[in-house]
Amino acid sequence: MPGHFETPEQRQECQLETCLQFERYCRRATACIFTLTTALRLLGVDWDPVASVTSMPRLHADALQTVVDHRNNKGRDRHALARPGTKRVAPTAVFVSSIPIETIEIAEGITCTTPEFTWFMFSRFLGLKDLVILGDAMMRRNTLHEPLTLDGFADLIARVECRAHRNGIRPPKGITQCRKALELMEEHTDSVMETILRLTLECYGLPRPVVNLPVRLSDGRLIFLDLAFPEAMVAVEYDGRHHSEQWAQDSLRRFAIEASGWAYVQVIGLGFITDADKRHVAELVGRLIRERTGKNYLLSTPLPLERVPDKRREAWKERPSGLTVAY
Repeated sequence: MPGHFETPEQRQECQLETCLQFERYCRRATACIFTLTTALRLLGVDWDPVASVTSMPRLHADALQTVVDHRNNKGRDRHALARPGTKRVAPTAVFVSSIPIETIEIAEGITCTTPEFTWFMFSRFLGLKDLVILGDAMMRRNTLHEPLTLDGFADLIARVECRAHRNGIRPPKGITQCRKALELMEEHTDSVMETILRLTLECYGLPRPVVNLPVRLSDGRLIFLDLAFPEAMVAVEYDGRHHSEQWAQDSLRRFAIEASGWAYVQVIGLGFITDADKRHVAELVGRLIRERTGKNYLLSTPLPLERVPDKRREAWKERPSGLTVAY
């Protein structure tokens, strides 16, 4: 229902029932392979592309997207009324893949593209920012599907490129976008807004922060910082609406973090809407890093996201991995 908030679990349950009904009434000799928006909902990915595909009706959630691997198998998009005696479950949009389709069985009789392959399919339709957001959402700490890693996405890109090279053909459309997105994606994020916050800071020239860095506080507690700059000991955390009733608890947490020597920046949802808001946050974080390290990374004009993965910036992308920082 447009405008109605649904949890990933609710979207998954609703989509599964629709697909089961569709398969019962579908006259194909083989089961359909669901993909794109339909696959996202079946997989329970915590990102709804509704705002990103508004101008593309074939990708809307009220349609069922399926994929075939040969043009001769491509059925016509079913938007017409059902024939007498049949039940119209939902309109369908059929897409063609020029490479072998990678699938996963969600439930008995229901198959969709794997999370990584679904991400690759979306690269033809989404901008770079949304493709990064989708990749991050698939690698959340808590997901309804099997945990994913950056290596899994990199392996998919390698398989696609290797096949194209072996057959002497150009890689399919979207592969360049995927490579750029991969350099910007991060594992173990918690929300879309945390991803947007991280990308904003990087566009303003700041070093890539560590996501969910484990830190042992001076009182012995182990916490995870949303975004952290360990060298400068600057922590940045996003507080959305879901944090509004935790004010007292969050205040105590912030006090403990600052008492352990960290500078703490709390970004509130209402204070991170306009370009001016985002610039203000970047300037604040940049100033704290400069004061604590003597290094000035802040750019007066933000880079286009497409330029952030530039190889010339690899020096400040290096960061620790899998370590607990104790102070």
